[in-house]
Amino acid sequence: MLQKSKNINLILPLIICGAFILCAAIGMLIYPDAFHKFFSPLQIFRAVPPVLPHNSYYWDVEHYATMALNPSCKAFYPLWPFIIRNLFHPQTIEQAAHYFLLLSTVIFFVTNFLLFWVFQTALQRTYLAFWIMLAYTVNPMAIFRVIGYTESLFSLFSTLFIWVCLPNSKINQNLKIGFIFIITFLMSLTRPILIQIFFASALTLITIISLEILRSNRYSWQNLLVNLKKYQHETKMTVTIWVAALLGYSVYGSFCLKTRGNFFAPFDDQRLWGKSLGIHLEILLFPKSPLFDIIAFYLPLIILLLSLTFTYYKFSKQNNIIFLPRYNLWWSIFYLYPPVLIFIYGFNFMKSIKTKTNLSKINIPDYTNKLAINYVFWFSLYFTTAHSLINFFTFDRLISLGRYILATPFFFISLGYLYRCIPGKIKYQTLFFMTFISALALLDQWIRYGQDKWLG
Repeated sequence: MLQKSKNINLILPLIICGAFILCAAIGMLIYPDAFHKFFSPLQIFRAVPPVLPHNSYYWDVEHYATMALNPSCKAFYPLWPFIIRNLFHPQTIEQAAHYFLLLSTVIFFVTNFLLFWVFQTALQRTYLAFWIMLAYTVNPMAIFRVIGYTESLFSLFSTLFIWVCLPNSKINQNLKIGFIFIITFLMSLTRPILIQIFFASALTLITIISLEILRSNRYSWQNLLVNLKKYQHETKMTVTIWVAALLGYSVYGSFCLKTRGNFFAPFDDQRLWGKSLGIHLEILLFPKSPLFDIIAFYLPLIILLLSLTFTYYKFSKQNNIIFLPRYNLWWSIFYLYPPVLIFIYGFNFMKSIKTKTNLSKINIPDYTNKLAINYVFWFSLYFTTAHSLINFFTFDRLISLGRYILATPFFFISLGYLYRCIPGKIKYQTLFFMTFISALALLDQWIRYGQDKWLG
């Protein structure tokens, strides 16, 4: 039995990696320049050079390559170029960009095996872990994990973070706090996550304690203090994440203060991309960016709403009445245009409430009790939701949102946990449909990569 389990843990990740390679290979066969661009250490000569903002050879990797040659303070963060600079000592932009690609590809394949084991450990369901991992690996934003962007390194740190925070991990609690500090510190030097990580960790603690108070049905300051003491380990984790994130940014901020005289220069540089505080209602319907950006915007919010609904129903002893779509066509609508799904669902839900027809009583499994106090579940969900909200309140389009959410593991671990609370086979049907559409989109991404086009 043990040998069989080891074989499964080896074979299934190989199948998952093979699916990604197959999508890449087909894309490269259709458009051979994608193959040459990926494997060539030099830029391919273009008869008509691409012109920004529509086309660019390296896109953001060029900025990281510049930082690998000459350390500087920009909107981009320093750990990824620091690693390339000290491991490979590149002399040109092209060399640095190629080393970014090579190392990110190696990290991608190593992380895939580790992440499958983490998903399997977390979800305690090999079949579910396989489908969640496949959806993570062949979605169109997965291309960023092998072409030199920070997604590969950040996904590795995210995988380690999830593993350390798992409620069924066998790590000593004091060691766990130490590991969380180190990993969060490194994450905050890899990408701009300071706001997201504060938002996610704070709301995670608030949610866990609030659900515990709801379950006990005792609303008092004394009960609040009792629960704060009960979840003191989660409180320590939250404070540790805050301190590590602040210290991580402070290292880069101090460098920016020394070189540019501005501790918050990376935040100020983002204003050059057109970011400013405001409410942009139009992007709820018109993302002004690729389709998967609007899918990435709505998915975390929908999963969060479902999670809060399930846990509220479980603990408040309310009637678990809900309108359930009966046809898989609903999921097709979501992938075509999410706002249409939400409008149709809302209309049918209100109609069902009024006529008292087509409503279903759902039996929420006891697993929801574990989910309610699962720190890594809520943190992962709020972390991805934070990206959606920040984009909504700071930019007039959903540009790059897809890769912030779908190219890293946090959304997928929260999706897997939620699926443990959904009985029946519909969850596997939706995962199959999601993976099939995503694989086609990933194939198209490789073609676009060979054409130097915008990938998301």
